[in-house]
Amino acid sequence: MPSEEEDRKKRKRWWDDDSFNMQFEAIQQMFEEIMKMFSETDPEELFGPDAQNQFEEILKHLQKNPMVWGFSAALGPDGKMRLNPFGNLNPEGAPPVVREEREPMIDVMEQDNDIIILAELPGVKEDDLQVKVEDYSVTIQVASSDRKYAKDLDLPAAVDKNSVKTTYNNGILEIQLKKR
Repeated sequence: MPSEEEDRKKRKRWWDDDSFNMQFEAIQQMFEEIMKMFSETDPEELFGPDAQNQFEEILKHLQKNPMVWGFSAALGPDGKMRLNPFGNLNPEGAPPVVREEREPMIDVMEQDNDIIILAELPGVKEDDLQVKVEDYSVTIQVASSDRKYAKDLDLPAAVDKNSVKTTYNNGILEIQLKKR
């Protein structure tokens, strides 16, 4: 009969993972700091005397180029939580600039002899897709008049560049790669 400790470990949920909790704590702290800054500071002090016009320009820009940031969470083959960011904002630590291209939501699954990548690319035509495979990385790019996506992925294992199989259906790109 399993001990109470073994039973507790079996019932551990993905949201109990320390790295996942640290990410959420960092997001919460950042949000609290931003809210404190806005509540304690006069808008003209933050943005200058022309704050109203600046906000109107920002809103016009966001209507054409919305800011998107998020992440998907999945358990990796090592049993640890992996967070996969997506969107069109610069990565952590970089100045907040909205890029023209978005990062698609990506899932990377490792199987016995394969690596399978799923990318959500809504509104994209198959002819606009470009996939470049290197030994340990994949680059996905879309450049059309309507949509622009770009994502560089580091792979968990080396792959055979000649084994690439792609399918694209209803905005979902699936890339299947054979491990070396």
